[in-house]
Amino acid sequence: MYLFFENNKPGLFDKGFGARIKAERFGQSMFFLVIMMAFIGSIIMIKSDFKLYNEIKDIPAALTTESPEFEFRDGRFLCDIKAPYIKRSGTAIFIIDPSGKTTEEVFHGYKSGMIISETKITYKKSSSETTSYDLSNYNKLNFTKSELIHFIDEMIIPGLIFIFIIAVIFIYIGKLFGVLFLSLFALVINQLLKTGIEFRDLFKISIYAIVIPSILNFTLNIFDLNFSYSFVLYYAIAIYFLVLYIKGYDQTNEESVEKLEIEDIETI
Repeated sequence: MYLFFENNKPGLFDKGFGARIKAERFGQSMFFLVIMMAFIGSIIMIKSDFKLYNEIKDIPAALTTESPEFEFRDGRFLCDIKAPYIKRSGTAIFIIDPSGKTTEEVFHGYKSGMIISETKITYKKSSSETTSYDLSNYNKLNFTKSELIHFIDEMIIPGLIFIFIIAVIFIYIGKLFGVLFLSLFALVINQLLKTGIEFRDLFKISIYAIVIPSILNFTLNIFDLNFSYSFVLYYAIAIYFLVLYIKGYDQTNEESVEKLEIEDIETI
């Protein structure tokens, strides 16, 4: 376990790392995947939660002092105003217009924004993504402005904690499916190279083949450097290490594996 942290032994970029994988038990490899994704997922979600918190924390105060009175009842947003309520903040715009006459054209020049009419919400998340929500789908929700403010105040921290936990779990599950998908490539490579490695061991190899691309993806995410088709680069790198480790795995004899296992026991 934690093979790539060990000194004086083949590293991740070395074909000999395949021998290290061969010496490791399947349960240890799975545990490594859990630890790796828990760490990466936690850092990503801490960043996301802080960003979300900064976007939400001022909403109760803004609703209290600036927004008109409103009520959501029977799938309709009810607000007794004669002219649209408009709030601008930097590159974002927020509009309440019960009449529904305000269109998405108002978003021009803004990076993000929201329009609330009596029957729908139009949300511009980014320059390339705008989504509409039909409020009739939420006809079981009923609340007033003051009730919404109280709910946000009470639930912001528990809500962020809940989102954090659920998101980390889904990040791990997604990565697990990614490893399974990569294992299918490993089967093909296994046939082409005629190595005769069992699928269980190919799954172990796939776990370590995603380490470098996962670290790269993590770095891009932290610095907001994601780009289109980054998944192609991710799998291209993963497949490279897959081939490297399969070759190293296949060329390792049982005597070498026993020696590596003894070295592991002695370092505990």
